[in-house]
Amino acid sequence: MKFSAKKESLSDKFSLCSSIAEKRQTIPVLSNVLIKAKDGYLTVVATDLERQLSLKIIECEISEEGETTVSARKLFELIKSVPDDTNLNFEVKENQLEISALSFQADLAILPVQDFPFVELEDHNFSLNMNGDKFGKVLESTSFAMASADVRYYLNGLLLETSQKKINLVATDGHRLAWGSYSYSEDLEEKKIIIPRSTALELQRILNIFPEEISFSSNNSQLKVESDNFTFISKLIEGAYPDYKKVFPSGEEQSLETSKSPILTALSRSAVLSNEKFRGVKFELSKDKLKILANNPNKESAEEELEVSYSGQDLEIGFNINYVQESLNYLPDDDIEFIFFGSENSCLVKNTSNDDLVHVIMPMRL
Repeated sequence: MKFSAKKESLSDKFSLCSSIAEKRQTIPVLSNVLIKAKDGYLTVVATDLERQLSLKIIECEISEEGETTVSARKLFELIKSVPDDTNLNFEVKENQLEISALSFQADLAILPVQDFPFVELEDHNFSLNMNGDKFGKVLESTSFAMASADVRYYLNGLLLETSQKKINLVATDGHRLAWGSYSYSEDLEEKKIIIPRSTALELQRILNIFPEEISFSSNNSQLKVESDNFTFISKLIEGAYPDYKKVFPSGEEQSLETSKSPILTALSRSAVLSNEKFRGVKFELSKDKLKILANNPNKESAEEELEVSYSGQDLEIGFNINYVQESLNYLPDDDIEFIFFGSENSCLVKNTSNDDLVHVIMPMRL
């Protein structure tokens, strides 16, 4: 096998493969990426036996067809290390992959292709096609709220549900919730699957690099997402996701509207002096005013007053400052609306002009 390609054609793709390949050395070949040069393009595959990513790279020149497996991490680190616009040459010689560029040369150990395992594709009973760029943006604006190591295993993932002409994505860690909706062109059968945290985050990275039309299929235990340039297969979390609709507060609404930048700046200052363990911040609302207060056990404090659009009753409510900051950072537009339902109930955070993306933050006693 012998081929060459520019750094820009390889770097992002091998970055994705490196994050999929098994980090633990339980089965050595799982830390490798399979590279196949045939029919004028490269196919690269990485797996940890729960997820598998296959990528197509057409921006290359193949001198000799063939295939091999080599360390995903080492190969990516070497590709990343060369200057932009560098042409890299790859050639299998004996039991090594020789990589050369400029005055640099490296020889990497290879393992037999026949030892490389592939995830078995199951029969899927549900499929749809959608715009990967739009879906990726909804995914990014919701997946941040997933739990990471909760004993309630189903929270360590993202709910995808379809109903009528909507695809909804939901993530929660029990303290906050993110809900995003993607409009579909036709009625869909009702379906619910839970995508593991690692899969949701990896899919987000893939769609950032390949913002193109995708096909999506699943059963109750496996998911496949593919386009002209990639195929991504993953196990699903089997189980029932809690009824997230009960988390949305109800009652008399009091709305505060403002711009994202001033409140994020004020929160960043308050965060310096908030309690390092509990991360509490207090909002005091009055007519067209928002006062943000933080303190800590060392009797240090911060206070800042912002002009906002608010005509509701005077209100005091506490939050985890990290949750408010993250929510604002993952809302795409600058116009922000907080909807309060009293000091004891959760608060909604959204863009003023968009009802298809809503974050819910539970209050905090301070």
